[in-house]
Amino acid sequence: MAESPIGSAGGDLEARPWLDVSGVHCEGVVWDDALGRVRFVDIPRGRVFDADVDTDLDTADVRWFDLPAPVTAVHPTTDPATVVVADGEGIALASRDGLAVRLAAPLAGRPRIRMNDAGVDPAGRYFAGSMAYDLEPGAASLYRLDADRSLHTVLTDVTISNGVDWSPDATLCYFVDSPLRRIDVFDYDVTTGALSNRRVFADTSSVPGMPDGLTVDAEGAVWAAFWGGSRVCRFGPDGRIERTVTLPVSQVTSCCFAGKDLDQLIISTSTEDLSPDDLRRQPLAGMIFRAEPGCRGRRTTEFVI
Repeated sequence: MAESPIGSAGGDLEARPWLDVSGVHCEGVVWDDALGRVRFVDIPRGRVFDADVDTDLDTADVRWFDLPAPVTAVHPTTDPATVVVADGEGIALASRDGLAVRLAAPLAGRPRIRMNDAGVDPAGRYFAGSMAYDLEPGAASLYRLDADRSLHTVLTDVTISNGVDWSPDATLCYFVDSPLRRIDVFDYDVTTGALSNRRVFADTSSVPGMPDGLTVDAEGAVWAAFWGGSRVCRFGPDGRIERTVTLPVSQVTSCCFAGKDLDQLIISTSTEDLSPDDLRRQPLAGMIFRAEPGCRGRRTTEFVI
């Protein structure tokens, strides 16, 4: 694990535009294996999308439904007709007919804080974090929702809870609190869902932007999107950059592997915090991009319901 400044190797790849959904703040791309489609959200619109990864920009097959905004993350469940979402109050089950079951509401009555990024652990638990709208330092937390629907606060003193994913052998959990400008790693007990021994996996302070969403590939390397950095970076086991995917937009929010062979890298972007001049210079901001990274991801774990 590296706490020193990051090196780079392997050269750059370029992502190409894939879906134009007129996104405001697209986030949380995830591959739904049972559906055979990519899912993601547009947070301030409360819009939940799914798209056929085998279509291109001119023939894109995209569907969506709307929920009460904000909706900050979406993941498949063991019921193909139902998804689990993180939103303004906490965690809920939803479908095209709307919110179905409120599973947890740790933020009810707290309008200055909303949920943010989320992930499903290898045992089917849901991890979802929060953030304050005014980015108050330490105001947020990371929560774990177990199969018995009990909610546990696993981290406090968080500012912007972002990417969370696990190593292929389920012994490590990677986590981003964006303003720290680093990716942390915990030892993980998949039997209990407990995190321990937090340490720095990658110090990203020399990389433009802040780390945002992340995903772990089949080889155990960590891919992280960089908000304000126009890139996604692949970090090897030593925490150093092995590969960079560049984008023609600055606000890069999340990434996932998709497709039947899990060999396509899907990347979401945002228009948030961009001025009118920025938007003129970045006409593709808010789109979903795609790249061919030369490696494969892992099948997404469904949330157990």
